[in-house]
Amino acid sequence: MEGWPKVIILIDADAFFAAVEVRDHREYRGKPVIVGAKPGTRGVVSTCSYEARKFGVRSAMPISQAFSLCPQGIYLSPDPHKYQETSDRMFAICERYTPLVERVSIDEGYLDVTPLPGVGIAQKIRDEVRSTLGITVTAGVSYCKYLAKVVAEQHKPDGLGVVAPDEAMAFLHDLPVGKIPGVGPKTLRVLESHGVGTVGDLQSMPDAWFESTLGKYGRRLKDLSEGRDPTPVETSRAAKSVSEETTFEVDQDNPQILYAVLASLSQDVGFRLRQHGLSARTIGIKVRFSDFSTFSREETLQSHVNSDPDIFAAARELLERLERPRPVRLLGVSAGGLSDKTTSQPSLFGREDKSWEEVAKAVDALRKKYGKKLVNLGATLHK
Repeated sequence: MEGWPKVIILIDADAFFAAVEVRDHREYRGKPVIVGAKPGTRGVVSTCSYEARKFGVRSAMPISQAFSLCPQGIYLSPDPHKYQETSDRMFAICERYTPLVERVSIDEGYLDVTPLPGVGIAQKIRDEVRSTLGITVTAGVSYCKYLAKVVAEQHKPDGLGVVAPDEAMAFLHDLPVGKIPGVGPKTLRVLESHGVGTVGDLQSMPDAWFESTLGKYGRRLKDLSEGRDPTPVETSRAAKSVSEETTFEVDQDNPQILYAVLASLSQDVGFRLRQHGLSARTIGIKVRFSDFSTFSREETLQSHVNSDPDIFAAARELLERLERPRPVRLLGVSAGGLSDKTTSQPSLFGREDKSWEEVAKAVDALRKKYGKKLVNLGATLHK
């Protein structure tokens, strides 16, 4: 997104455990569902549906209190295996858009999709999670993790919120200080004792006040009050792959069209690899035919690559080797075996100079500024 230092998305599943149970039990729809300890025990609520929240039930509430507030609720024991499987599938969807995914919890994570259009990607993820997993997620999009989190909270459930850099100060002005991540009950009492109730109040305080009142945390709080949060998206796992795919409006059996689309997808994969400083050892394709049968093929190369022609050459060879008895419904390109090592090997096309590398840098700069479809490989120019 042009002019944004980063493009960060927060994905947060709505009432996750309860939503998975409602998905699997249609008879629970529209009813208060409470996942956690059974009534009569000393446990607590893990998650509850929004219908249960209308009765005052909340996560971490003693189950006895939840039962007194909502005796008609449906009380279920957690199913960790089912929730983890759904979580893994949700994050697998996210990782198709960027290798930079930070799982904060089983139902929440940050994505760094810089410099791609965050709002469009967030909406695609929300749509795909809904259609394939049967649950809803709320997304927040901003230029830092902190604001992505805050705006997502304001749009729950099943919403999408955005805060652009030039909107941050106005967005924060009337926000209660208790909504700032890291402001717990103790800090809140200190702030309230100084007459600070909103972020706008914080914005008006002199610089020296922050450290004298709150110590080392004061500087962090000042930065947050003014929309500054340099905390990066940190993934604890090495990125597995980058992929792009498209579904044809009309099933295709014309080789020229298939190769043109394959080249375009190869460009998109190469662009994303280079934006994150990655290269790939394995190139793959995914083909879904008109009868919905799906085949995947991949090839491990002699060395890592991230240039568009190299990716396209490998993908085209795989497609040429694949028997295509029926028209194609979906086509995809993937890059795996990722590494952050800079590629220095000769191109698969035999070019040993720096000409393509220089062209790629120029094209990537244009795509960042004007959109990724501005410049295409010759093979995409189908006539």
